Amino acid sequence: MARRHGLTEPITVYPLYETATQAAWGQTPAEGRTESAALWARLSEVAAHNPNAWMQRAVGADEIATVTAGNRPICWPYPKLMVANPAVNQGAAVLLTSLSVARAAGIAEDRLVHIHGGAAAAEPKDWIQRDSFVHAAGQDAVLEAILRDVDGDASRFTALELYSCFPVVPKMARRLLGLADDVVPTMAGGLTFHGAPLNNYMTHGAAAMVRALRGHGGLGLLYGQGGYLTWHHGLILGSEPPADDVVLRPFDLQASADQRRGAAPRIVETAEGAATVEAFTVVFKPDAQVDFGAVVLRLPDGARTLARVPADDAATLGVLMAPEQTPIGRTGHVSPGEAGLLRWEA
Repeated sequence: MARRHGLTEPITVYPLYETATQAAWGQTPAEGRTESAALWARLSEVAAHNPNAWMQRAVGADEIATVTAGNRPICWPYPKLMVANPAVNQGAAVLLTSLSVARAAGIAEDRLVHIHGGAAAAEPKDWIQRDSFVHAAGQDAVLEAILRDVDGDASRFTALELYSCFPVVPKMARRLLGLADDVVPTMAGGLTFHGAPLNNYMTHGAAAMVRALRGHGGLGLLYGQGGYLTWHHGLILGSEPPADDVVLRPFDLQASADQRRGAAPRIVETAEGAATVEAFTVVFKPDAQVDFGAVVLRLPDGARTLARVPADDAATLGVLMAPEQTPIGRTGHVSPGEAGLLRWEA
């Protein structure tokens, strides 16, 4: 069903989480875009000073937020400067050894970076079968475990790399970790500006983290994820070794994630009548014209379905993309549409 509705690429799925979380956080779409643009501007400042970054230019929040010919809309609410830049040619490497091997190789003590702990968990691969688009149980389990490792105080991290394929991911992580809204969550520069050779970005993040910890010491957090908010991994690194009495706990937190995940709703492929928006996006063509809108809907009995909004339905598209009022929670009408897909009208 997701394939038939054109919702199979990360750029079409992450906006579902973006639109849903904005509403859950009490933001208007305009406020959500402002937060995303300010965050991305801080990432670009880091990339501007990273000789390994693909785009070494600080970009202001206004430029990031404003749709122009050079910053065309991709999938609502993201223009080009808010999405990952995978069309790059980059490589990175990390060397991992035991402490004894590193010392035997002659590595100076102030060049060593130590592992202090880690965590991993995943979400169901089929995103439409998840319980919610306002959280990810795998992310919750991983970042809460990371917090416990620093006694609940994320301000102890002197360096951060929070995966930044799209703004919703570090925004969710920042809130879970209790970090300030002006935090700079990258050492490398983020997936838009540093560039992201697909899932290899975190190798670049790890390399930048090592440089940072060698430079100023302290603790660093690497948080990466992949798929469609599917795989979540956290790693704590430090310029000093853990205390002698510290025992690294098991990193696999899948059981914890599964226990905290709610039941997924029943999925239906046919429906007609009232239907309420749970999440949505609008997909654009390369010429910046609307290709189609896509909505995740809840029916009166709680079932979930998908529907299209055709490009010629200007009224419904206007509701979906209104800057001052979210359509999340709005009830409209779903009915059979073209090509065997459902259609939703506001």
